Amino acid sequence: MRYRTATTKDWLKTGFYILLYLKVIVIPMIFLPPFGPVGIAAWCLILAGSTYWLVRWHAENTVYRCLECAHLFTISPLTDLITPHFPNQKYLECPECGRQSWATIFIRCK
Repeated sequence: MRYRTATTKDWLKTGFYILLYLKVIVIPMIFLPPFGPVGIAAWCLILAGSTYWLVRWHAENTVYRCLECAHLFTISPLTDLITPHFPNQKYLECPECGRQSWATIFIRCK
């Protein structure tokens, strides 16, 4: 499989998905009843489902390169959600060398 650095097109696609995610969260807040267990439960399910979709999409379409040993690796959606990151880096432990560092993000070419 081939990998490449993020381009402007990738950033625009990510921005589009984040805007879509925000719409999916905000629109039900307007139309669901604001009070009561049914409205709150429905909104929580929408929030959890859309968050899972966004994080899974990101985890499936990115790989990371360790700065210490240059090993390429993938991470789970849960790790993708909870680890600190900057736009082009994520703080991860390399499965090859075991060191923690700011791994560089690469996009999977399909």
